[in-house]
Amino acid sequence: MLRQVFKRTGAVALGTAAGQAVVLLSTPLLARLHDPREFGALALLLSLSNIGTATACFRYDIAIPSVQDRDALPLVRVSLAFSLAVAILIASATLLLERETWFVSRFGVLVTHPFLVGTCIFLVGSHQATIALLLQRAEITKVAWLRFIQGAAFGGFAMIPFVGLLWAQALSFVGGLFGIRRAMQKREKDEPGFRATAVEFRAFPLMSLPGAILDVVGYSVCVWAIVNAYGSSVAGHYSQIQRLIGAPLMLLSMSLAQILLKQTADISSEKREVRRLLRKVLLVMALLSGCALIVLWFIGQPLISLVLGPKWDISRSLIIPVAIAVFARACVSPLSSVLITYRRFGYALAWQGAYFFSAVFLLSYVSLHLSFVSFLHFYAAHEVVFYVAYLLLIGRTLRDQQEPPDFLGPPLAPAGPP
Repeated sequence: MLRQVFKRTGAVALGTAAGQAVVLLSTPLLARLHDPREFGALALLLSLSNIGTATACFRYDIAIPSVQDRDALPLVRVSLAFSLAVAILIASATLLLERETWFVSRFGVLVTHPFLVGTCIFLVGSHQATIALLLQRAEITKVAWLRFIQGAAFGGFAMIPFVGLLWAQALSFVGGLFGIRRAMQKREKDEPGFRATAVEFRAFPLMSLPGAILDVVGYSVCVWAIVNAYGSSVAGHYSQIQRLIGAPLMLLSMSLAQILLKQTADISSEKREVRRLLRKVLLVMALLSGCALIVLWFIGQPLISLVLGPKWDISRSLIIPVAIAVFARACVSPLSSVLITYRRFGYALAWQGAYFFSAVFLLSYVSLHLSFVSFLHFYAAHEVVFYVAYLLLIGRTLRDQQEPPDFLGPPLAPAGPP
């Protein structure tokens, strides 16, 4: 079972890693073409694209990998429609903030490029829906290619002077157009309509969307707090360190989350098997994180300094706390797929709500009263505490004998052969 999970994950991760390899290979050039302040602006747009990844489809996308064939394309159409609506809404909101001088001075990229922001959100949502459809159809190789295209497109576009970092980020999700083309296929007679599909799978936005918003906004608060308290240049340093040291494990983590969403659904009736699978996945991720942390402790600073060049001020005191925070998330986050499988949206919402309020109030407060290095140490401790708590909730889900209320539906059933 573990071999099968990592075989599938490996295929997706290989494509993702190949795409990110293009990004990493282009990083020395990009770090010399663009200054830390520009990368700080990119960090803000990345926080928006992360929000789009989690919420643009209104969480209908997470239902796609485990549904029957007749429901897959209708769910893609619902996901794309909500992605377009969210993109228009967020782009319109940025225009309203253009008159706010304080906001523009700190977060100008969010209000001076509304079309860019809207395009990014819609393409991100389309990308998520496309990947979910390919997973549902077990087209793992195509998922890997899509992941590769996303990373390679950013690296390629970012090196074109008139495109720049921000449009490169938005256009990197152009693979989502593949899902749009699939969704425009002629509707089959037995396929449910838009409204029927949205109503049938309403548990996903109703029970999962609020928590997803809390989770991804809470995660983005760190970047926003850094920009507000320390400036865009410092945020650029933070985002580049996070990207370079966290990319391999976070890519594996994201790939694992998508594969586990389907794999745990396939064996949802055997909780003992699910427990054994997640325990082994956690052990592998923890070992990889520990090894990476040791490498970063000894040679992280010279390597990252070599990659980024003389304009960047890199030290071990910045690298290690960022690494701890990223690795804590990478180890535990993919295991939360089991909360979707068993419809334990309440557990997820409780954790996400606590994380959101803690991030909004504590990180914002601490950033205004501590040095940047001290803030990173606090942030690392904050992430470890919360993800250990998340792991305990996941463990409780696998020990529960009580089924969720009927209106949420039964645990997800397999869509096809594992």
